[in-house]
Amino acid sequence: HINHIRDVAGVDHVGIGAGYDGVNLVPKGLEDVSRYPHLLAELLESEKWTEEDIGKLAGRNLIRVFRQVEQVRDQLEAQGMPPVDQSIPPEDILGRSYCRYSGPRT
Repeated sequence: HINHIRDVAGVDHVGIGAGYDGVNLVPKGLEDVSRYPHLLAELLESEKWTEEDIGKLAGRNLIRVFRQVEQVRDQLEAQGMPPVDQSIPPEDILGRSYCRYSGPRT
């Protein structure tokens, strides 16, 4: 999956996270996050991944994106635009979640 995402989106747009809660089956060898070093080592053995690429996958991409988000936050704050602070309601009695996209204000 990681290689496919890299092929589609590029190495600057891929990362890994730890969404192990709520899953019934995990890949053999990736039972929990303690196995990530093994995954990264395996990727590094291929010709496709460099040490720099592995660094991006392991967290540098996420840090870069968070910095960009903070820049936008600061720009909007300087323009006097307050943040939108909304709570997401819990699931309803039927287990349906409330999810909506609130696009940019025009």
